[in-house]
Amino acid sequence: MRRIFDLATAVSSFSIRHRVGVCIVIALVTLFFAACLTRLDVRTRFGDMVPHDHPYVKVHQKYQESFAASNRVTILVRSQDGDIFKAPVLQEIQRITYELQKVHGVNPLQITSLASKKLKRVDASSEGIETRPMMWPDVPKTQADIDALRQAVLNNPMVYGLYVDAELKSALIQVDFYDHLVDYAKIFPQIQTILDASPAKGQVSLHLVGEPILYGWVAHYLGETVSISLLSLAAMLVLLFVISRTWRGTLLPLLAGLVSATWALGVGSLLGYNFDPLVIVVAFIITARAFSHSVQLITRFDDLAVGESIEPRRAAEQSMRELFRPGMLGLYADAGAILCVILTPIPLMHKVAIIGAIWVMTIAVSAVILTPVLLSWVKRPDRYVHPLRLDRVLGLFTGAATWVATSRARYAVAPLTLVLLAAFLFEATRLTVGDASDGSPILWQDSSFNRDSALINGLYPGSEQMFVAIEGQAPDALKQPEVLDWMQRFSRYMERQPEIGGSVSLADIVVEIRRNLHEGNPRYRELGADAGENGELVSFYMQGADPDDLDQFSDVRFQNGAVTLFFRDHKGETLRHAIHNGQQFIADNPMPQAQAKLAGGVLGITAAVNEILLRDQIEAIALAFLVVVICCLVVYRSSVSGVFFIVPVLISNVVTFAYMAWHGIGMSISTLPVVALGIGLGVDYAFYIVDAIKEHLEKHPGASAADAVRQSLGSAGRGVILTALTLAAGVLLWSGSSLRFQAEMGILIGLWLMVSAFTSLFVMPSLALVFKPDFIFGSALPEQAAATHRRNPESYARRGTI
Repeated sequence: MRRIFDLATAVSSFSIRHRVGVCIVIALVTLFFAACLTRLDVRTRFGDMVPHDHPYVKVHQKYQESFAASNRVTILVRSQDGDIFKAPVLQEIQRITYELQKVHGVNPLQITSLASKKLKRVDASSEGIETRPMMWPDVPKTQADIDALRQAVLNNPMVYGLYVDAELKSALIQVDFYDHLVDYAKIFPQIQTILDASPAKGQVSLHLVGEPILYGWVAHYLGETVSISLLSLAAMLVLLFVISRTWRGTLLPLLAGLVSATWALGVGSLLGYNFDPLVIVVAFIITARAFSHSVQLITRFDDLAVGESIEPRRAAEQSMRELFRPGMLGLYADAGAILCVILTPIPLMHKVAIIGAIWVMTIAVSAVILTPVLLSWVKRPDRYVHPLRLDRVLGLFTGAATWVATSRARYAVAPLTLVLLAAFLFEATRLTVGDASDGSPILWQDSSFNRDSALINGLYPGSEQMFVAIEGQAPDALKQPEVLDWMQRFSRYMERQPEIGGSVSLADIVVEIRRNLHEGNPRYRELGADAGENGELVSFYMQGADPDDLDQFSDVRFQNGAVTLFFRDHKGETLRHAIHNGQQFIADNPMPQAQAKLAGGVLGITAAVNEILLRDQIEAIALAFLVVVICCLVVYRSSVSGVFFIVPVLISNVVTFAYMAWHGIGMSISTLPVVALGIGLGVDYAFYIVDAIKEHLEKHPGASAADAVRQSLGSAGRGVILTALTLAAGVLLWSGSSLRFQAEMGILIGLWLMVSAFTSLFVMPSLALVFKPDFIFGSALPEQAAATHRRNPESYARRGTI
């Protein structure tokens, strides 16, 4: 403890003595990092959210050029009146199909619709079979041709139900993009422009889903996100100005936040990291931490310079020295907690952990050092900008906290806290790993994207896909009856799960060709007797087809293939059930000529992420708790301190998890960094409150424990409630975001801040006075006992102490 005090004294003395040089150095470093920001890449990268070492992802990456379709966009063309088999609707399908070839990064061979060459009509009899495109290169011109097209669709189960709905009122157009050329900010507006240019708006409605579209919406709302950030910042500054009544109480926290943000983002730019708009809330939290530490220092400065009339330069130095210990302890706990996220083997988490930890530690300079240095130049600390005083508002909170802690009510705090904690813990057990609701959790349920997704999932087997790879031991393995039969049985087994709307594989093509060879008689919808017959059936299908028409079913050697499953939602429970069922079927039904491997596609990757979160989140959160304990052990040299400071962390986290479960917010790749930061949020305020008690007792050995608590709540407590109210008001403005994730995280962080603040104000001082841990009161209790003995020796004599 003495070493920390000596370090705080040395740092504060040096910083104030060389304040001009300190400011110049900080300014130069800030200018350098500001120049680096010109290279900052602001965008979402799908690859950053992929756990590359997971077996599902390895399967996905192995077949991503054929079976995966991870960048697929689906467009629904729906007739407003009657079925789609009328010239204007068919022409619109053709127009969109052709226009998609001009979109940035498109794979022209992966555009599938009635107007493309990939969907075939099969005309067969006992004399032979003919395959030709459904509606390529021209739209049918006569009613007879249109009727023939309708009949061809009805006769082909690879089209009817998959690309044209059962009522013939809509059709799908699907397009995929090259992974290395995907740019969501370009794909989304270009496709939207194609749809907006529709000449048949009165006759069709157009609907759009897919991962590139989802993240295109995120990019679309980037301007709004920046506006909300600025509005939140302005709201916090206004509140600080109104409550503090000084320019220093308003501008210095802003400066601390700007300096730390510039340094951290500059380091990220130098490391080549992109800035994902989805994690802007995390950035906002860390910037808010800079505000918080700066406000604490300003509050203590005002107490000394105004309340005790200490000269500003000395008051600034003393503020830094007194708050150095809790400030640095809070920063180390914050940085250590978010570094625990690096255990999650996902690139985005690694970037968030590294930059987040760096960002937090920059606050040691931008707030802990720079704020007191600038305060040392204040000439008239008792001068206020406006006459409005809100001290009574803050006093309501601190006064209530003081009454609870110093009255007999403090004995009820621990049992009441335990009861409430148990209730919240029960609700928190319902927290879901993965998405907890239909549609994308990034956007609101009533967003056009989620409404379009619900519409497509209602009309078709499902807009989201997962594939199971079938790896044969030799070429033509997929033609073996045993392998094709396995595909059929696997599909039927998986389709028993209500959320799986359908499936497709090479086996479906083989049985359909055989049925068509017998003039459409359903009795012959079965596999060939041997590999030779199955090979001939596939050859019939390939007559007149392009070589890549079977890419989604098999490779060119028919050694590796896939069974593609269509899902109506991607909830965490849905994917866990599907993976469990798939693994069970594969284990119970081995193939001698091939091996089945789970699971590729967008949902395969999502399942992999969910498994990692389910496996690693408890470990990461437990380790973050351990980091807090170790930081306390190092600073206070007491094992009790670690347990003591876990209390606010536990309360804030359990309450927040209960809120997430209650509102259907799943634990996902997007929420994990917020949760890790929340562990630090939960304990920062407690550090300031408790350390102020300890500091007062060290400076005034004769003071009573109750007096120390009163002083702490009147000074540090005022800073805590000021910071919590200000930051909560700022982050709650995120609730108006068009991005559901950002809105929910804003509310979540606001809740976290308020729970942490009230725990620090009402619970921690009460527990401190009830249990009187030695690391807080150890050096003071003997002094208090001696003072009491001097005042009333008879009472001690009766107790046998003298």
